[in-house]
Amino acid sequence: MSVSVVDNRRQAVARADNAGMLGLAAAVAVLKNAVVKQFGSSYYKGGRFRSTLFVKQSVRFLTPYKTPDGYETILGTKLIEALYWELGHQNLFTRRHERVQIWEPAGMASTGAMRDAYARVVARLMGAA
Repeated sequence: MSVSVVDNRRQAVARADNAGMLGLAAAVAVLKNAVVKQFGSSYYKGGRFRSTLFVKQSVRFLTPYKTPDGYETILGTKLIEALYWELGHQNLFTRRHERVQIWEPAGMASTGAMRDAYARVVARLMGAA
C-alpha cells in the first residue's frame, strides 16, 4: 500500500483570499444599500439638492483589495455637500447650525446584516454546509 501526499496550500490560500474579498464586497453592498435607503427628501433642503437623487447615485464603493492587515474597501461619495451635512455646518439662510447624520447611524444599524452577508459568502465559497 502506497501513500501520496499532495500540497494544496497555495490553492487553499487563493480560495480563502477570493472568499474574503467577495465576502467584504457583499458586506459593503449591504452598507451601501442601507446608506442610500436612509437619504430622505428632507436631507438637502435647498439649491441643486432638492432631490436626493444626485446623492443616492453618487454613493459608491471600491473593489475590495488585500493589504498586509487583511482586506479593505472604501465606501463614500465625492459630493462635498454630503460631508457638510454629515458633520454639520452653519447654514447662511437659517442662521443655525444644521446637521443630518446618515452614514454613521446606517453603519451601526446594519452591522449584523453586514456580518451575516460576509459569513454567508465566505461559507459558500469555502465549501461549508
